[in-house]
Amino acid sequence: MTAMNQTYKQHRGFSQSAGYTLVELLIAVVIAAMLILGIYSVVGGSLRAREHSREQNDLTRQAQFAMQRMVQAVSRTERLLLPLAENPGTAWSESTRDPGVLAVTLDPTIDRDSDGFADADNDKDGRIDEDLGNDNSNDNMPGLIGIDDNNDGNIDVTAGTPNKDNDEDGVDTEDHLNGIDDDGDGSIDEDIQQDNNKDNAPGLSGIDDDGDGLVDEGQSSDDDEDGQSNEDWLDPVVYFLSGTNLMERMPDINPVDGTDYTERVVADNVSSFRTTRIPAAGKRAVVVEISLTLQGVGGNEIGLNTHVRVGSGL
Repeated sequence: MTAMNQTYKQHRGFSQSAGYTLVELLIAVVIAAMLILGIYSVVGGSLRAREHSREQNDLTRQAQFAMQRMVQAVSRTERLLLPLAENPGTAWSESTRDPGVLAVTLDPTIDRDSDGFADADNDKDGRIDEDLGNDNSNDNMPGLIGIDDNNDGNIDVTAGTPNKDNDEDGVDTEDHLNGIDDDGDGSIDEDIQQDNNKDNAPGLSGIDDDGDGLVDEGQSSDDDEDGQSNEDWLDPVVYFLSGTNLMERMPDINPVDGTDYTERVVADNVSSFRTTRIPAAGKRAVVVEISLTLQGVGGNEIGLNTHVRVGSGL
């Protein structure tokens, strides 16, 4: 009997030491949950930090790329098209654009198809922008097609009429190529007529422009005296906002007219884009201030601001 009791007791002790009570199980579950929550918090924080860093890097890369494209375009142009200079006759600002728009003529040295002629040389005569028509950009619209040139809130305001109003101020071709603000709107040579210098003669009056031994031959609209009229127009490179996308418009290679261009996104998530035309005091040089801000969905923000002088890289 004693031996049996001893065996029974040993058996019960063995069972008690091998099992867990309900309280012990609950404590284990709580501890495990706390450990899991701690690990999740650490891993989640690490993932959030990684995503934050990734987004910040992406915004920085986009902003720097877009700014580099615009700075290069301004520094490698002979003519700033937009923003226009401040017009004292209007109640709004032409020189500061917010949302911004930036337009310049194509780099006069770029030759993307390597044919020996600059892309801006539409008639391939070795010169650029020397024979403009009444529609300076040859896009069959006043100003630049699809763009509010003078910041009055209207786009292509005189569509359907002869498209001569290159600055969208309501007056056609009232400025001519002479380096003077003929119409008193603050801008110079921004609305040129097809007789570019308005001397009623092909090319420069009394001058053998093309060196062929003849003076003032042809039509007054033939500004380079090559027998053709209005065959070399301004080729605009344009930056503008479409929603939150910063767009770049580039003329196509060998364009038929000013509507042959390609647009692409150079930055998205743009929360602010601002451009200002700044005339240099006492000089013909013009400076452009460009401000660009990108904001990601995670709250990251990157802002860049720079000043660049027109044509400084030529």
